[in-house]
Amino acid sequence: MKGSFFLLAAGMLFQACSNGEKEKATSAQIAVTVQEVKSIEVPKAFNYSGTVASVKQSTLSTRLMGQIEKILVHEGEKVEKGQLLLALRSNDILAKQKQVEANIVEVTAAYRNAETDLKRISALYASKSATKKELDDINTHYEMMQAKLEAVKKAKAEVTEMLTYADIRAPYAGVITSRFVDAGDMANPGMPLVAIEAPGLFEVNAHIPESEIHLIERNDTVSVILNGVEGDIAGVVSRINPSSRFSGSQFDTRIVLLPKVHQTLNIRSGLFAHVNLYKGKEEKVLVPESLVIDRGQLTGVWTVSQSDQALLRWVRLGKQYADRIEVLSGIQKGDRLILQSEGRLHDGASLQIN
Repeated sequence: MKGSFFLLAAGMLFQACSNGEKEKATSAQIAVTVQEVKSIEVPKAFNYSGTVASVKQSTLSTRLMGQIEKILVHEGEKVEKGQLLLALRSNDILAKQKQVEANIVEVTAAYRNAETDLKRISALYASKSATKKELDDINTHYEMMQAKLEAVKKAKAEVTEMLTYADIRAPYAGVITSRFVDAGDMANPGMPLVAIEAPGLFEVNAHIPESEIHLIERNDTVSVILNGVEGDIAGVVSRINPSSRFSGSQFDTRIVLLPKVHQTLNIRSGLFAHVNLYKGKEEKVLVPESLVIDRGQLTGVWTVSQSDQALLRWVRLGKQYADRIEVLSGIQKGDRLILQSEGRLHDGASLQIN
C-alpha cells in the first residue's frame, strides 16, 4: 500500500514539473512582428565619375612679347569686370603712340592745305584762269593726303589696340583660380597668364563608356554626389560629345548642376563627382536600414528560422535607396524578416509571431 502511494506521489510530482517547464518555455517566448521578404521594383541605376568645373571660365593671355611690369591679383581673389589684373612693360608702345600722334598732326595739316588748294584751283579752273593739268595735279595731291591721313589714323587704332594687350583686364566678374606668372617674368604671345572663372554656375564633365552611351540623352536628369557637399544634387545633361576619338572609348558628357542654396556654398571646381543615371526598372531585395545590425566588420539581419526561432543571418549589402538598403546575398524572397521584438533577440530564441 505504501509502495502504491509513493508511486502515485512521484507521478504527480513528475507531471507538475513537466507542466511547469512547459509554462516556463511558453513564457520565455519573445513576441515579434515579422514580414516576408519580397523583391521590389526600383529604377535601374548607372554610375559614372566626373569632375566639377565652372561653366564660365577663361585663361587670359596676350598677343605681345614683353616683360611683366606688375601683377595685381592672387588665387582666390574676387575681381570685377574690367579690373586691371596685370600689366606688361609698354614703353616702346607708348613711344610709338607718340610718334603716330605726331604724324597725325603733320598729315592733318598737309591734308587741310591740299583741300584748300583744291578749292582754289577748282575756282580758277571754273573761271578759266587755271589749266586742266593744274587741276588734275592738285586733285591727285589732295587724294594722296587723304589716303595718308586715313593710314595714320589706322596706325593710331593699331597702337591703341596693342596697349589693350599690355593691360590684362578681367573680362567679367569672377574669381582668380590660377596665376601662372610673377612680376619680372617674360610674357610671350598666347602664353597663359591668369585664369578666371565666374562663380555660381557649375557643371560636371562625366565620362560615359561606349557600352552605355546609348542610354543617355540631352536633357536627361541625373543625381550627382560631391565629396564635402551634403545631399544629392540634381543635374541636367546639357552636351554629349558624339566622338570618343580623343578620349579612349569614353564619351565626354557635360551635366549642368542645379544645387540648392546651402549646397552652392561648398561646390568648388575640381571636386570629384559621382553621377547616377536612372533608366529602366529592375527587381531587388530591399530591407529597412534600421534593421541592419553591425557586428565588427559583419552586417546581419534578424530572421525567423523554419522552426520559428530567431536566426541572425549575415548579409552582403549593396546600394542605398532612401531609408532602405539593397541585400545582395544572405537572405532571399520568402524568408521572414523580424521587424520588431518585445525582448532581446539571440540565436535560437523561441518566438511568438504576431
